[in-house]
Amino acid sequence: RETRPPQALADAMGNYSDPYFEGDANVLRTYEFHYAQVTKFDNDVMWATACIPPCCFPYNATMACCFLAANNRDASNAMHLALTRDGIRFVFDKHPTACRLAMCDIGRTSKTVPFDKLTDCDVQEPAGTAVCCCVDNVLTAVTVDTASGREMVLRGLKDPFAFKKDVWGMKRGDGLLGVPDSIVATSMTRMEHGGKGAGSGFGGGDSEIAPLLREQKALLQQAVGYLKIISDRK
Repeated sequence: RETRPPQALADAMGNYSDPYFEGDANVLRTYEFHYAQVTKFDNDVMWATACIPPCCFPYNATMACCFLAANNRDASNAMHLALTRDGIRFVFDKHPTACRLAMCDIGRTSKTVPFDKLTDCDVQEPAGTAVCCCVDNVLTAVTVDTASGREMVLRGLKDPFAFKKDVWGMKRGDGLLGVPDSIVATSMTRMEHGGKGAGSGFGGGDSEIAPLLREQKALLQQAVGYLKIISDRK
């Protein structure tokens, strides 16, 4: 059994498109990992660790040869990342672990960090070494934080700085370049938060604000429809 990395596809704008999220209307853009690089780094760390301490070498080396290298490969291939209407979504798909029998599989997990809860998204560039100076740190990591603490550490993204730029664009309400639906998503988020504040600050109440929000949503969706028609004609 083997978990394979998603086939590299491209959307109409030339952006990477992960087939894992195909058919999900909430997904605005997907992002690719350096699957082979993540696997190699984890395997290098594994082999270096297998030799420490020396008395454990036979057992550790046997486990590494039989199972752990394949487990590292499948774990890295199970990673999927997207920006959705709701926030940053990271999926760790089902994959084999331990002795690779079905009873040892790890089930799919998914986590979404809403844009309005986001407090920081930054890139940590690789430096130094791991495991007693034996393995160079080669993986870039993107950290995602909220007021509650660190929510995600995304290792090995192919273009971490583009991801960071897109995240802050959604946070500010600018949307994603070439994705009209993202503008609708961020605009609706701003209106919903603004609506709550307006209701409490001016005494109008939600009953007066709700029709305005629905009207604005309809106008935004109509604008997106026109943009799609123009794009198709080109």
